[in-house]
Amino acid sequence: MKWQLHHIFLCLLLATTTFALPSYTAGDRLLQVTFQAQGLLDQSFLEWELPPNPNFTHHLIFNSVSGLLQRWPNTLRRNGHNMVPATIPTGTILYHGRADNQVPDVPDWLAFDFEHSYLFCHDPCYVISLQTRRDLRLVYFDGSSAAKMPGGSLDTQDIVAWGELRQDKLLLERERINTLCDWGRPFGLDGFVRMEFHFEVMICDMTDGLEVITLLDMLPKNDTGPSRRSPKDHPGDNPRLPPLPLPKFPPFPPPTGPPPNWRGSLPDGSADMFEAILAGSWHDRAPGETRVHLDLTGLVTFYDPTLSSLVEARLGKDKMHHRLKGISTTDKERVISELRTVLTRKQGGGSGVDWRSITRAVTERYAERLDYLQFLLSPNARFANAAEQAANARVQVLTMLVPYITTADVPERLPASANTSWAAPVVRRCATTQTSRIPLGMLTPQEARIHAAVENTLREICRRLVLVWLEFFDVEGADEATVEKAIEVGRGHVSELMGWLDWSVWVECKPGCGPGETCYLPSWPFLEGDDPYDMTPRCISSKDAVRP
Repeated sequence: MKWQLHHIFLCLLLATTTFALPSYTAGDRLLQVTFQAQGLLDQSFLEWELPPNPNFTHHLIFNSVSGLLQRWPNTLRRNGHNMVPATIPTGTILYHGRADNQVPDVPDWLAFDFEHSYLFCHDPCYVISLQTRRDLRLVYFDGSSAAKMPGGSLDTQDIVAWGELRQDKLLLERERINTLCDWGRPFGLDGFVRMEFHFEVMICDMTDGLEVITLLDMLPKNDTGPSRRSPKDHPGDNPRLPPLPLPKFPPFPPPTGPPPNWRGSLPDGSADMFEAILAGSWHDRAPGETRVHLDLTGLVTFYDPTLSSLVEARLGKDKMHHRLKGISTTDKERVISELRTVLTRKQGGGSGVDWRSITRAVTERYAERLDYLQFLLSPNARFANAAEQAANARVQVLTMLVPYITTADVPERLPASANTSWAAPVVRRCATTQTSRIPLGMLTPQEARIHAAVENTLREICRRLVLVWLEFFDVEGADEATVEKAIEVGRGHVSELMGWLDWSVWVECKPGCGPGETCYLPSWPFLEGDDPYDMTPRCISSKDAVRP
């Protein structure tokens, strides 16, 4: 009851901030701002120890924003929930591989790097390079949104294209691109951006806004190497795994042979597969795929916490299993209406705040330090005794909090946890350091969600760190039992915080990969024989890359 009364009190405190937000219209209807775009007011820190509402999605939106257009986090969180207006700027080179020398006159796919397009031709093998002659207008679907597999990676596209989830259209890519292009045409969209093991463009008209630079007859490839499509590797034979449909690629015919006067081997098809995966890894981390420019003033998300039909569906599940299955008709219509509004309103509005840089600043500040603090508090950490371990952990906690502690932020009596009101200003400064001076009235409703996501994610980071600080404030002069209790309590807080944050930067190959290797997460369509829900990273080389 205390928790409930506290949050009712906060809502009352924050009401004026919420009503100050601008409104947007969708057709002849006022678009309801269905989320709380609160600033964290000083009064809201009176009971700062209280944990976040378990149904809040602020940290999920934060993770989404911080990982946009980066392959690593979008492979880990395969089921994307976000749609973002995007542009590909004038002068960008894109690629298209095919088996003939014709420029497509129907919707088709483009790659950002040659290595990706080279996979789609064999013998004959033509690769077209094109350059944008104007900014292309698109919508970006986050997650592994080009992974044609069950489990949710195509959910957002299904809702946009057909208004419902369509498992029966899982592999019907031609119908999908045509339907999406038909949907986007009234909004002036040129296409959509998606990701599998690399990013791609679903382009609606390759002759509009693009100029052919080269159309080359490339070297044929030796595609006679091994394939993972063997019966013993088929996941259908493993009762633990769901059926994993993959496109049925016919065997590649043997190459017709090298061109006259060629010497030596032809390009190896399996090595080309590895090179395409490697090219995707260039965009694993921030800044990600920079040839796509996102407009976060229009980020539309199915993580909107007021989409009540999805709250229960997410409860207790990790991000890999977040689905849009069970979304109500009302909630679907609200999201699609919001997306339409974003795509039709005047461009260039919003605050100008660089939200991706803000989320990056937060993760850069805390990711390595939290990881190190977890190590210091680990039972496996080697110290002479508990007192030495606690002293080292105290240094690390203070390092993270010292920018927010003034000479007045000291408990009047010990233990420090006897009366925690003295720590409230520390939590407040820490939680609002990135956003306290951003005027909410200049934000779009979509930015206001991001604003709330940043503040509330920081609030939980700061709340947990200050709770650890309470335990370690006087630990250097404490007896052995108190020291051991502080270590145990601190270990629990840090472990729970890192689990709640679930930042992809903590998932890596350990030890690191050697020369000629890359750190790899299981990605479609190279999953056959793998557990599609086992995201354990591993080092691979060209010897491991075989065509699906």
